[in-house]
Amino acid sequence: MKSTNRNETAQNAADKSKRGRNGTSRKGPSRNATTLGGSRKRTTTINLVLIVAILVALNLVSSRAFLRIDLTSGGAYSLSALSRETLARAEDPLRVRVFYTDGVPPPYSGVRQYLLDLLREYQTLGGRAFSYDVVDLSSSEGRAAAREYGLEQVEIQEVRSDEFQSRAVFLGAVVLYGSSVETVDGITGTDGLEYRLTSAMERAISRVDALAGMTEPVEMRAVLSADLERYRIQGFEELPDLLEEIFHRMNDDSYGRLTYELSRPRHDEGRLEVQFVQGDRLQTVPLHVYSGLFGGYALDDPGDIEESLRWGLRSFVAANPRVGYSRGSGERDLQDYRQGAGALALLLEDRYELVPLDLSEEEIPPDLDTLIVNGPRREYSRQALYRLDQFVMRGGRLLVFLDRYHQEMPSQQEMLLGAEPRWEQIETGLEEVLAHYGLDLTPGFVLDEESFVSSARGGRQKIYQAPVLRGGSLNRDSVITRALEDLIVLNAQEIGVPRAEDALPGRRVTRLLQSSPRSWTVDDPSLVGPWLQGVPPGETPDRRVLAALLEGEIPSFFSAPPDPPDPPAPLEEGTLAGGDSFPERFRSESLPEAAVLLVGSSELASAQLLDPRNRTPNGTFLLNALDYLKDQPGRAELRSKGLTVPRLQVVSPLLPGMIRWFNVLVVPALVVVLGLVVRGRRRARSRAVQALFSREEVSS
Repeated sequence: MKSTNRNETAQNAADKSKRGRNGTSRKGPSRNATTLGGSRKRTTTINLVLIVAILVALNLVSSRAFLRIDLTSGGAYSLSALSRETLARAEDPLRVRVFYTDGVPPPYSGVRQYLLDLLREYQTLGGRAFSYDVVDLSSSEGRAAAREYGLEQVEIQEVRSDEFQSRAVFLGAVVLYGSSVETVDGITGTDGLEYRLTSAMERAISRVDALAGMTEPVEMRAVLSADLERYRIQGFEELPDLLEEIFHRMNDDSYGRLTYELSRPRHDEGRLEVQFVQGDRLQTVPLHVYSGLFGGYALDDPGDIEESLRWGLRSFVAANPRVGYSRGSGERDLQDYRQGAGALALLLEDRYELVPLDLSEEEIPPDLDTLIVNGPRREYSRQALYRLDQFVMRGGRLLVFLDRYHQEMPSQQEMLLGAEPRWEQIETGLEEVLAHYGLDLTPGFVLDEESFVSSARGGRQKIYQAPVLRGGSLNRDSVITRALEDLIVLNAQEIGVPRAEDALPGRRVTRLLQSSPRSWTVDDPSLVGPWLQGVPPGETPDRRVLAALLEGEIPSFFSAPPDPPDPPAPLEEGTLAGGDSFPERFRSESLPEAAVLLVGSSELASAQLLDPRNRTPNGTFLLNALDYLKDQPGRAELRSKGLTVPRLQVVSPLLPGMIRWFNVLVVPALVVVLGLVVRGRRRARSRAVQALFSREEVSS
């Protein structure tokens, strides 16, 4: 009996020990296991609740805080240094009102969000000095405010009810600073948007600072010819009172810096204008008279008259930097908007004041540090070349558009008789001066296989004399051309520059624009025509320099001042007979800040290739070049911001075909092989799991 009890006790102890090692009993989970499982569930629930609470808190904080990280290489989504400096200049509150219609379709909806994100960046840096608000354009008050600021509606297309519909929307913003108002209208893309906003802020701040810092008031002089009374112009009798009311409002907005005078000349027929006068400066704003529908004459509406006068005053006090413009030797005319430089004048008018100078008759004023020479057709006088040379010697900066050939078009009568355009070679004398400096404009007429393609007469024809510059043709190390693509040059000549820097001691040459490796030159441009089919046999294609920048210590072309054109006579120091004068001090070498930027074609600055509203790379290149010469590279960098288009550089003509067949054949094959490998591994894992459970069932 005792032996039996002893055996049962040993068996019970063995069963307890076995249950302790396995952690479970055949009859069900133990109390400890149940407690542990419940604790794990509570912990998981608490963690889930905490995660949700943290996410909600982060969303609440992020709705009030603004943070962006710009990971782009060029900082395309961060404010530039120039924008930061502009915000730092603001001494009064700077405000931006956004008039951008809500609910616009893509891509305008993305532009609207980008604009708001950009303004939040300004607000983060500007602090309390900067603010912005979005105007509700669904209300009549919001639309009226947009029109009052001079914003114009834009017609856009959108799909509604499975059909295209057109509607007018506002896509603009207004910058307010003190009494100054600047509009940024037609915001249809993100390219250059920061530049437009910062430029508007700069103009507003500069205008207010100019008004506040004036020591001499601006006289607002109304000139109304008394002889106009006989024409019975509607509104003419009330015009003096109207102008005086406008003056009081403008004077209040101009910190009391204006004075007013009314002039009623009786023997100066037809004068109807308002003049802004300060010292020797004068700007005239004409008041327009229109013919009525049923006869008679009428003035503009009072609101339009006030807006014209306010714009005139803004332009008068803007004080844009002055840039000289050479004339007198057949240069492109600033008033010619078809064949001349009218498009260039419109492009520069918001940033620079162009000062025409006849170098054969006039000295270059000492306050001018930059001069444009644009497409001269006639030879310069010796005095003019000397003035240009000494301008560079004293540290001046030249922007030269020079041609070696000019195409003369026949008259209509000559064309009827079968006459064709003829090319004439140009010799201005400036070529020798530039070659002495280190920039040799050769007679080589550049043609390029990478050229503009014309779609005319139902076909496509390459215009070989119009190279399209992209990729390696544009200097990526220069702020002038870093972000440009698809710039077009027409009828350009090759610029010869030394290959080694040692050839120009004290000077450095930067090749800004070059043709493609598939370009060549001809000595006679009349040999160019639609019969050309690429590089002719026997020609060696290579890159040709089309624009170059020379900087450093440049040697003078002259060894001494030229002799005066008239016989010597007793003169004051520094003057010549006949009224001509030269700088008192002759310089044989330039100051280090001197620079000459030469472009081998004046067509680059013509209306044919230039958009006055700067919607082409050509306009950006010209503005960047002038900003660089004016020692404002930050402005050029800001203007080019976001314009770079990343492109694949094709190093071999076989490479595109290889990539295409790789994508068509190799990539699908790799996907199939990878799928088979994954399937095999899954099947092996399934077999291993089945074998494991089979062994456990057998052991149990």
